[in-house]
Amino acid sequence: MRVHLIAVQAELQTAPYTSAESFRQYVLELSRGAVQGLPEDQPRILAFPEAFALPLVFWLETSRAVLEAQSGLQAALQLLREHWPALLRQGVWSPAALYHLRAPWVWPVYEQAFREAAQAVRAYIVGGSIFSPQMDWEPARRLHAKGKGVYNLSLVVSPQGSVLGRVPKVHLTASERKAFLTGGPPGRQTLHTRLGTLANLICLDAFHDSLIEQADAAGAWLVVQPSANAARWEGPWSADPREIEGQVWLREGLAQKLQNRENLRYGLNPMLNGHLYDLYFEGKSGIYQAGGPLALAKSAVGNAFVRAEVEVPDAPGR
Repeated sequence: MRVHLIAVQAELQTAPYTSAESFRQYVLELSRGAVQGLPEDQPRILAFPEAFALPLVFWLETSRAVLEAQSGLQAALQLLREHWPALLRQGVWSPAALYHLRAPWVWPVYEQAFREAAQAVRAYIVGGSIFSPQMDWEPARRLHAKGKGVYNLSLVVSPQGSVLGRVPKVHLTASERKAFLTGGPPGRQTLHTRLGTLANLICLDAFHDSLIEQADAAGAWLVVQPSANAARWEGPWSADPREIEGQVWLREGLAQKLQNRENLRYGLNPMLNGHLYDLYFEGKSGIYQAGGPLALAKSAVGNAFVRAEVEVPDAPGR
């Protein structure tokens, strides 16, 4: 079976995140652009970057003071000041209170936008990620947070618009720990679909052998790696300034991790670009097989759709 893989490289801009309708239209526009010209009867998998929906936490229906803050910390403190009565009702007394405060507003916008887009373009979509508590809905409690933890969560949606998974990132960066996130449990990163078993390993997770091994053993043929790398692509590597960030990414990333696997064959790596307050992201999105890229974005900045058509092998997960 032939499957189209598409990495949506996105550069952050403020306007699409300021209202539910503008975000819905933005996700739909990017999704339609990603599949434009592809045969309608052939399956496709789209992936958006890590932290793609994070700006909703700060910019969805918020004040000019929040939008114009000089840092993420300043924006967070301003939001807490403006909404302290709601904060008191939340009853969450921890540095992660901001995410609990915003989740009831933000999560439905995030989820609904990607459910509609998946249906509209008839694709499996990995909707990047957002910082949020695990959210659930049931009639008596309606939408509510499950527990006090806050995670880097990636939404996976089917072409029918149903949510297949809310996948937590396991291994956090120093910036994520400073943002009061909790690493999620391993074992929730593979999903069984009509196209076979897929693995969703958020950014740093896909550099860890243990999670790649678990995905391979579970029968996954594809690793999706939504990424937001806060470093210059052509700048010094954070772990060793003698090396170049982008070169290390290409050498040590999915092309290397896919070598000699039982089931894993391809990797799909969409990258976030641009500014989120005092953070800056760069990176070339790519689609990989063992040994090298099948397709790679021309630039490490700006928007791009990176596409490749692949043959899905017969794997135990399908």
